[in-house]
Amino acid sequence: MPKRRRSEPMPDVFETFAHRVDECDEPSGPIDAAQVAKGAGLSLGLMVLAAFGFVLGFWTGTQNEPDLAYDHLVWEGVIKVGFAALCGVLAAAVVLALAALAIGVPWVQRQRNRGH
Repeated sequence: MPKRRRSEPMPDVFETFAHRVDECDEPSGPIDAAQVAKGAGLSLGLMVLAAFGFVLGFWTGTQNEPDLAYDHLVWEGVIKVGFAALCGVLAAAVVLALAALAIGVPWVQRQRNRGH
């Protein structure tokens, strides 16, 4: 027997968790250009690091090919390129995770020290 739906209205999430909304002391005025430039620089730096990690991972994948017996030349190419691309993606993910930690941990510490 299927469960019946409740006829009561669902509670309003914004009212239920209104006490958890962070109120900031900063005015909601114009955005600071220096803050935008800093964010853009961090984003660009993360993209460059991810690309560098992918290239190094891809190169490592081409140097360490899987030892398989191939039935056809096309499958050999697909597997070699796929393995190298997988190594590149994994290396880029590791580099991004480490960079996020290197940026995020000091930021969280600064936020805790500021009292937010």
